[in-house]
Amino acid sequence: MTIDNALQIAHSYFGITGQIKQLPGEVDLNYLIKTPSSELLTLKISAPNPSLELFDLQTKVLLHLQQQESIEALPFPLQAKDGSHIIWHENRAVRLLNWIPGRLWAHQKLKTPALYQSLGAACAKIDQALQGFDHPHAHRAFKWDNQQINRVEQHRQLFQDPEQAHLFDHFFKLIQQKAIPKWPQLRKSIIHNDANDYNIIIAGSPEEPQVVSIIDFGDVIHTHTINELAIALAYAMMNQPRPLRAALEVVKGYHDVFPLEAIELEVLYHQVAARLLISVTNAAINKKAHPDNAYLQISESDAWNLLKKWETINPAFAYYSFRSVCGMEPHPNANAFRAWCQKQNFAPILGKPFTEVPYTHLDLRVGSTDLGNNKHFESIMPFERRINKMLENANVEVGVGGYLEIRPVYTTDAYTVMGNEGPIWRSMHLGLDIWMKSGIPFFIPFDGVVEAVQNNAAERDYGPTLIVRHQAEDFEFFTLYGHIGEEVLEEFKEGDTVKAGQQIATNGIPPINGNWPPHLHFQLMLDLLGIKGDFPGVAFPDERSVWQSICPDPNLLIGIPKLEERSEPDQNDILRKRKQKLGKGLSVSYQQPLHVVRGFKQYLYTTDGRRYLDTVNNVAHVGHEHPKVVEAAQKQIGLLNTNSRYLHTEILAYAEKLLQHFPPELSVVHFVNSGSEANELALRMAQTYTGHRDMIAIEIGYHGNTVGTVDVSSYKFDGKGGKGTPPHTQIVPLPDTFRGRYRGEDTSAKYAAHVQKAIDEIHRQGRAPAGFIAESVLSCGGQIVLPEGYLQQAYAAVRAAGGLCIADEVQVGFGRVGSHFWGFELQGVVPDIVTLGKPIGNGHPMAAVVCTRDVADAFANGMEYFSTFGGNPVSCAIGQAVLDVIAEEGLQQQAEEVGAYLRQNLLELQQQFPLIGEVRGPGLFQGFELVYPGDNLQPAAAQAAYLANRMRLHGVLMSTDGPDYNVLKIKPPMCFNHKNVDMMVTLLEKVFQEESMRV
Repeated sequence: MTIDNALQIAHSYFGITGQIKQLPGEVDLNYLIKTPSSELLTLKISAPNPSLELFDLQTKVLLHLQQQESIEALPFPLQAKDGSHIIWHENRAVRLLNWIPGRLWAHQKLKTPALYQSLGAACAKIDQALQGFDHPHAHRAFKWDNQQINRVEQHRQLFQDPEQAHLFDHFFKLIQQKAIPKWPQLRKSIIHNDANDYNIIIAGSPEEPQVVSIIDFGDVIHTHTINELAIALAYAMMNQPRPLRAALEVVKGYHDVFPLEAIELEVLYHQVAARLLISVTNAAINKKAHPDNAYLQISESDAWNLLKKWETINPAFAYYSFRSVCGMEPHPNANAFRAWCQKQNFAPILGKPFTEVPYTHLDLRVGSTDLGNNKHFESIMPFERRINKMLENANVEVGVGGYLEIRPVYTTDAYTVMGNEGPIWRSMHLGLDIWMKSGIPFFIPFDGVVEAVQNNAAERDYGPTLIVRHQAEDFEFFTLYGHIGEEVLEEFKEGDTVKAGQQIATNGIPPINGNWPPHLHFQLMLDLLGIKGDFPGVAFPDERSVWQSICPDPNLLIGIPKLEERSEPDQNDILRKRKQKLGKGLSVSYQQPLHVVRGFKQYLYTTDGRRYLDTVNNVAHVGHEHPKVVEAAQKQIGLLNTNSRYLHTEILAYAEKLLQHFPPELSVVHFVNSGSEANELALRMAQTYTGHRDMIAIEIGYHGNTVGTVDVSSYKFDGKGGKGTPPHTQIVPLPDTFRGRYRGEDTSAKYAAHVQKAIDEIHRQGRAPAGFIAESVLSCGGQIVLPEGYLQQAYAAVRAAGGLCIADEVQVGFGRVGSHFWGFELQGVVPDIVTLGKPIGNGHPMAAVVCTRDVADAFANGMEYFSTFGGNPVSCAIGQAVLDVIAEEGLQQQAEEVGAYLRQNLLELQQQFPLIGEVRGPGLFQGFELVYPGDNLQPAAAQAAYLANRMRLHGVLMSTDGPDYNVLKIKPPMCFNHKNVDMMVTLLEKVFQEESMRV
């Protein structure tokens, strides 16, 4: 049938005309009509000789739903000229439905937890509204009904691929054994039966999308009610790294509207698999019959991929997870087990009760100051020394703790898993650890039978592991003993009976025990989840409620007194107190602030154990909490920290080492405590040297938060709360060759000419300039790289007028630009004064001013300059360590090489997404500017803010800058590497495809 024929049918029977286009469909012919009044309608024309009963069913279902207050938007049928809802034309059924505006789920890139919940809610509203409604044809046999799963078996021969054959057989057998026997207990009703990604309509803002409708009731059927949710899950989970996490949000949304029963949750995993098997089978049949119809196989590969992932998820764990989001105790026996434990007397696991054992609670959490720097657990020897030190400090030989503790030990690359929103880690510890010297015997607390004994050194880093099965009234539980001595492998075998109080093992020694310090990992399980001997000892923190139910607190059996779970402070409470106690001018980063408790190298860690890639913290220059810098600080602060009026060698050693990186003209250093203080001192030096006050600075420049530095910081006095340019400051245009006053190449002379104009203006007012201050690469200006030759010309003009030239290297120095150690070297100039801060101390508050001998002598005019803490021994020891690390680890060269790789990747990203207007910056001081495509280069500030916040949710910390806050700045710790670039760019590409980034 042609489009013209379809439009003629619409006009003849419904009196409708307008613009028409065909839509995809499996059976029906579907058309979108836009009437002259801009009304949108759906014309559906069936295949020849359709079932009258089917169309009567669809129509009556929709008319029933139209009367329900809970149903807001569905494709309700419209009446024809004769008052009917179905017209018969040449053996075809014709219907006209109202169009539901929005976008398809299949085309939606950003899928938030709220969106998944809204999908569940939309399905639930339909199911709830259809309770009690019936129609004879709804009870037909239908190939897309999960109740017809047995029909797929006759097509088993279509799957010759070994992997597909395995998946088919695995799930078909599972459904037969675990689901079908429970079907008689399930609720039944008429359901939509086809909430696939092309039948789900989304509306709302790009940042907060919501499911507003489910269309196409062509598959409506009377079946088990839970199948509605199972079908929705089958499509919603596709292409998700962690499909179960996505499923749980849909289940929650459904349950909140139309409560689910426990038996339905018990079979939900299998019903999802049934839908997927039906889907791949029908796709295979269609492929054979209609090889040219791509629509008929549209979800085939995605369905197979989801089946592969679904197989890796234990059905019982899925069931417990479903129960959890529905507000039920995840494991049905958990509460009974806890109550049972309260009535028992268990044999002491150490041979004597803990009331007779001096012990301490060891804190190995992410934010543990006792655990300290990451170097303490990077390998076995330092980790063991740290544990022993913690025991020694408490003056005991036994340390306990760890249940549900989120540990940084498990946040290394080896434990990284890609989640639905960036990398995640199984960092939550499920057992209780007893730390003590090796060879200590442990005893069985309750009668049982050996379930498994094996060496898990390779699989789980447990070393030898023993699992014992116990019977408790009408349910069973298991105890696990990990990191134990290898003698257990010889002494026990599966099926052996063990008695309460029987010695079962000793704590092992590394590397036999999985290469850990000597201890016992003791864990309780109510379900082995089909795992034989290498049961997981850690889990994802976002699965806490489920694992806490599957693996109850081991202390229920051990009975350690006063062993309480250490909880983290509530983030909302922290924010509230922050607003009460701290100045309102102090802001926090991101729409969802981070509670950061640990840093190491290029990463920051939050209390939930998530590791964030830091791409903006140029303060932690050689890496957050670099061990060598930390050690230098600890050594010196334990010996002496005093002011510089006493003689000490640290200040001289550091001064000599620092000055080696400068041209010989810059030979004198003054130590201060911050970049603001450094720039304040530089201004005083210039004013003292010249006897003048007027300064020249660059637009959008930022030089500090003191009175003097704010007066030369356009970023501050031209921004919110600012009062405009002070009388003794002249501002010259930001030398932005992309969106500035002068654009393109060969603009340096034009921009530098404004420096001369500023000098002329100062002269016109009867004064002379004290100096010119400029960042060597402008950070707050948007990572602006000065045009070639700009500083040479500007410096020449300033010096000709008797002024001094100050290079602000507070953000850009110490090898960050890659090709040079200092940013001013990119311009081929030698300043009179250079200010240093931020990276100089790797996070320690210190800074410096380096100047020529003439400037230093002029400043020494009799008024003593003294900074109480400037140049103190601790700061100088830290400063030396920073310089040593830069040299020893080749960080300047790394900045150049990784920076080039980063730039190459960003330029390739720019080719995909024209929203990226320019990529700029040297070394690891880069940025990219977002502008709307076109000649006007309008800033895309909203997209920049969205990008930064979305990347934070994906585990990458980014930030915006520039006059219009449309520049994403990238200035990470210098240990940033190629792998980090790959991860960041991969996630950038993902976010750039989301709806909010489209222009």
